[in-house]
Amino acid sequence: MSEPLQGKVAIVAGATGGIGIATVERLIADGATVVAAGRNQARLDELDALSDRVFTAKSDVSIEAEAKELVSWTEEKFGRLDILFNGAGIVGESNLIEDQTLENFEHVMAINVTGSFLMMKYTIPAMRRNGGGAIINVSSAAGVQGGRATMPVYCASKHAVIGLTRVGAKAHAGEGIRINVIVPGQIDTDMLSAVEADAGGDPEEARQKVIAAIPAGRYGDTSEVAALTAFLCRDDANFI
Repeated sequence: MSEPLQGKVAIVAGATGGIGIATVERLIADGATVVAAGRNQARLDELDALSDRVFTAKSDVSIEAEAKELVSWTEEKFGRLDILFNGAGIVGESNLIEDQTLENFEHVMAINVTGSFLMMKYTIPAMRRNGGGAIINVSSAAGVQGGRATMPVYCASKHAVIGLTRVGAKAHAGEGIRINVIVPGQIDTDMLSAVEADAGGDPEEARQKVIAAIPAGRYGDTSEVAALTAFLCRDDANFI
């Protein structure tokens, strides 16, 4: 049986985070060629060593010129772009709305929303030229249910990603460009550990309280999120 993503070209934005790294690994395992983009050079170097089908780019996708260049370089080098994983994201400062700074609001929105928007903006025409493709945006359970009172900006940004996805999916499904959003719950990443530590008190105690409320009785693994992403990129998922 051939690899399900053989011959496909993907951009993974936010490739140096926990979910991003796992996604690069899974897409490579499934046969894709991957352009891994992020801001952490040390982790990019590690990804570069994974396979001769990984190409890394130090890029801040919240900056329009860098997002545009990332997509243009990929299309020019490989002649196609089939997959975009929009995984760049940060939590930002933890404070109630009244204590949030405008600087933090703008920074979180730039990474989580503007970055996703810009990558969609430049990827959609490239996919149209290719006859279709799959875009996977990353929101959060906080973007559906709301979240901790001290994370209002993060929650707002993840609601916005869902809105972008819903509109984009309706607009471009007829062109064979499928746009979906994944909404991970509690996934065992450095970002989640930082949120636990920032909550005050004993981080391990906080973790155990959260786990007690999860039906599976554990945090999710980044490989499980990557597996869902890989499926949504496959031709098997063409009606999703």
